[in-house]
Amino acid sequence: MNRFNLQRRTFCCFMVAFLGGGFTALQGAPPRPEPEMSWLENDRVKVGVDLKMGGSIASLRGKADGRELINNFDHGRQVQMSFYSGPNPFAPNGLQPHPAWRALGWNPVQSGDWAGNVSRVLEHRNTGTELYTRIVPMQWPLEAVEGDCEMESWIRLEAQSVHLRCRVTNKRVDRTFYPGKHQEIPAVYTNGEFRRAVTYTGDRPFTGGALSEWMDPGPPWKTFCATERWAAMVDSKNWGLGVWQPATTYWKQGEVPGEAGRQGPRDNATGYLAPVALEHLDHNISYEYECRLVPGSVDEIRALVKTWERGRELPQYRFEKGRVGWTLRGGIDGGVPLPGIWRVQAQGATVFLEGPASFWRADAAGTLKISALVKAQAGRLRVAWKGIRPEEPEGSAVFEVTVGGVRTEHAFVLKGQPGYKGGLQRLMLRFEALKPGDVLEVESVRLEP
Repeated sequence: MNRFNLQRRTFCCFMVAFLGGGFTALQGAPPRPEPEMSWLENDRVKVGVDLKMGGSIASLRGKADGRELINNFDHGRQVQMSFYSGPNPFAPNGLQPHPAWRALGWNPVQSGDWAGNVSRVLEHRNTGTELYTRIVPMQWPLEAVEGDCEMESWIRLEAQSVHLRCRVTNKRVDRTFYPGKHQEIPAVYTNGEFRRAVTYTGDRPFTGGALSEWMDPGPPWKTFCATERWAAMVDSKNWGLGVWQPATTYWKQGEVPGEAGRQGPRDNATGYLAPVALEHLDHNISYEYECRLVPGSVDEIRALVKTWERGRELPQYRFEKGRVGWTLRGGIDGGVPLPGIWRVQAQGATVFLEGPASFWRADAAGTLKISALVKAQAGRLRVAWKGIRPEEPEGSAVFEVTVGGVRTEHAFVLKGQPGYKGGLQRLMLRFEALKPGDVLEVESVRLEP
């Protein structure tokens, strides 16, 4: 996982992460228990989880190549779950986090903590076609402190790919509604020879456009918009590990160069890759995601993802049971699960609703439709959008909204608005001119031609 806060990248924390595994990297990796592996394999792929590392994926090989892809320098590597929330710092019962990880806040990790304490496995099954593991994770920034949650993973093989489903179920006593934080879904660490990042960042996905590639250890680690929703860490011959994550186009990538000539599973040299989602993790949430891992060449990875992405529609969101990847500022809601609608109470003059990282072309989505009720004396909506390139400024347009006690299907024409053009990745709704206590009830948000 990315061992510094994905929102507040202090130089100190980056330098520790860059050295690989925090304070322990200065003294070598912490002692590791003898692996206890559980395996699945077919004629193309072999994958193994280590039950002495919380059931994280500790081994993955493509049969055609045979090399180990996954790095296991310390408990912060592997392919594993890692989640973030408040408070910041997280100091339960007065216990203080390691200074290097103080900025991370609440951060349960599947494999273990910075000091080498392992997560507790509650249940594991290997049916021959699926690996299932349920654990109590460790809080990475603290020493020997279990997380107040459980994590589950389901792994199965589908031809050349590894299908990974992950879930965290919170059991927190602290019921504070903390701001959304970036979640790695999942965190992927490859061996040092697979440190070149490849993806597609253009505005016409799956039309054969040129790929982007780089080797950039930072600081800071690189963020990018993967408009085909995949990226890969590969060697000099374009072979390595691809990750497909259909839930986001926002990704992070980095590298720890390590020592020359030492690029094996227990060496410090590593490549890092993570699809990232901005999410609130409520005290009682059950939050899950799915992805696929693909050992292979870049051409093979891209071709497979194209088949998985076929038929994708314009972004559409219905708030029936959850926030479906949206986050909230300037207000509070009643927590999850939602009662068929997203009810938000304003705490100030503006409520910010931010959608998940996605992709659409402006020329294909000229109208925004929002089914909502705005219980306020007055109100207006600023619709904002972000382009796929970091240098592009945010665009926005202001519309009047119907207020009162009736749910209304609002239709806002975005086509022709200044700056609404090209490839776009994020939709933001800012309800303005409110008063504390005003209420929004949002049923759905969708883009249409």
